[in-house]
Amino acid sequence: MTTQPDYHISPMRVLTMHEHPFFYVACPPTPMAALDEELERLMPLLEAALAEAHVGDGAPVITRYYPTDTPDTYLMEVGKPVSPGVQPAGEAQVKTLPPCRCAAVLYWGSLEHIGEAYGVLMQAIKDANLEQTGEGREWYYHF
Repeated sequence: MTTQPDYHISPMRVLTMHEHPFFYVACPPTPMAALDEELERLMPLLEAALAEAHVGDGAPVITRYYPTDTPDTYLMEVGKPVSPGVQPAGEAQVKTLPPCRCAAVLYWGSLEHIGEAYGVLMQAIKDANLEQTGEGREWYYHF
């Protein structure tokens, strides 16, 4: 019997994410090393705001981060795509995310190997002669 690894990283694909309303909470400018702490702080705020707005579950959680004008400092937004017309609630805001042409890999597994998935993505971007913009979007699906 052969054993299957407990994670999977797909080959890179280039795709376009379509424009959509985004219900989210955000942190102030934060060093990359502290974004995990901010994520832990933001998730309960997002969950409370989603409940207050009566936004159902099923959509993926999107973590979006991008650099600020201050070196090594990022803004992070954590939220969910929602239907048009959903209003802000609690500490959450709503805005429309523009279309985004991006390189992506699908990673399935625990967070233990997510660094490896980023390594595969970065190498594939380099091999394809693509240029990074500085924005990252992670979509988290829970099964």
